Amino acid sequence: MIRYTVVSTAYRLFAGMFLVVINWQIATAEGGGYWRLVVSTLLSYLPALAVPLVIRRITISGQRLSVLSLLYVAMISFVVSFLVEHPTALVVANLFMWIGFFSLEASWESWFNEEKRRQDVSWASSVTMSGNQAALMIGPLSAPAIIDVVGTRGIVQALSAGFVLVAALSWAGVGTTPVVADTDEEPEAGAPVKSGAPLRLIATFALIWPILGAFNLMLPLQVSDRGAGLVGVAVVDACLGIGVIVAGVLSARAKVSSATLSKLVIACSVLGGVLWALPTGGATVVAMALSTFALGAGFGGLRIALREYTATHYDSAVTGHAVALGNATAIPILAVVFLVFGAAQSLVWITPFLLVIVMSYSLQGMWTWKASLKI
Repeated sequence: MIRYTVVSTAYRLFAGMFLVVINWQIATAEGGGYWRLVVSTLLSYLPALAVPLVIRRITISGQRLSVLSLLYVAMISFVVSFLVEHPTALVVANLFMWIGFFSLEASWESWFNEEKRRQDVSWASSVTMSGNQAALMIGPLSAPAIIDVVGTRGIVQALSAGFVLVAALSWAGVGTTPVVADTDEEPEAGAPVKSGAPLRLIATFALIWPILGAFNLMLPLQVSDRGAGLVGVAVVDACLGIGVIVAGVLSARAKVSSATLSKLVIACSVLGGVLWALPTGGATVVAMALSTFALGAGFGGLRIALREYTATHYDSAVTGHAVALGNATAIPILAVVFLVFGAAQSLVWITPFLLVIVMSYSLQGMWTWKASLKI
């Protein structure tokens, strides 16, 4: 689990840096930002349609799949470095980059499940999630300073080398990690054996990327519209990660019931929405930062609870399948959201706060469903 935590955290560091740089380039390029960024975001989710078909036929371990996906991401990142001044080409190249990102999202979850027998699931989930979010916080904050030194092309090429390094670190011991099917484990008392991912689980995973996608869309647009630059984007984005880290620390130290967690998440989302809606002014960035901190705390609590739930009740194959199908389902959800708010672009910021509330109810429904099976 130590290797998994280190390499997944390093990957998040580089991926977070890559995304903030590329989204900023697309959003601020001459010729308009909203619809170009909408097209880029929707195209980036198209690979999720193919991932479920691929994942179901994969016979290698999650660790090995992570290594191969990291090498692919490194290659595409290097190509992207030569396209940073061409927004249309950058949108297309970003599509290919997300093939690797979605493959990694499924492989990280499978790898985590392969390691679960060796660790306390709740503790490991909190630690890895907190480490990942810390990296996602540090990456965007570091990007403006690095760009000042090496330029936009230079930072993307450095990230290519970083992905290769993570792949090399992930390779150690890859041959000794079996494909875990958990067929010998006894299911939890009263819980039926699942041959595939249940719809409730898929529906919950389907909300993760729409939340992040809506946030990544509205962040550069809203921050630039309110007069701040890439540093402001990095600060506000980092506060989302800080919120997730706080949720991870609290989750590792205190157990809360599903009902209590749902109420806390909804409270965080409402508070975050109110802060974001405050009138613009000198403290705009501060208000947005506090808002995303609240959003991150609620979203992080849900992600940790969902990871603990899947690791406890399902094997790695079912989890990977649910993640892949959830990612595919995210595309129509995002398309509807972006089209609806296309007529009222100034209100697109509402989306991630609303979707976190919906995800909270979805996860609460899964807990209730599982409890009813034991009666």
